[in-house]
Amino acid sequence: MAGPEGALRVGRFEPGRGAWLCAGSPACFDRAAKRVAFSRALRVTVSNDDIEELRVRIYGAERVGNGDPKMD
Repeated sequence: MAGPEGALRVGRFEPGRGAWLCAGSPACFDRAAKRVAFSRALRVTVSNDDIEELRVRIYGAERVGNGDPKMD
């Protein structure tokens, strides 16, 4: 969700505008990122860096060049 100050947050009860994600599905998350769904749903500009940070917070892995997750 996009908090009042514009920062992305994860949680059901945070203040601000929220968006639902597919539970446990990094592929669904990646499709949403590719379709710019986060910016549309949250009505703010969401940078690629913000999306990667959010992906790591939710799934514990980040994408690498070929699209495969890189585990921390």
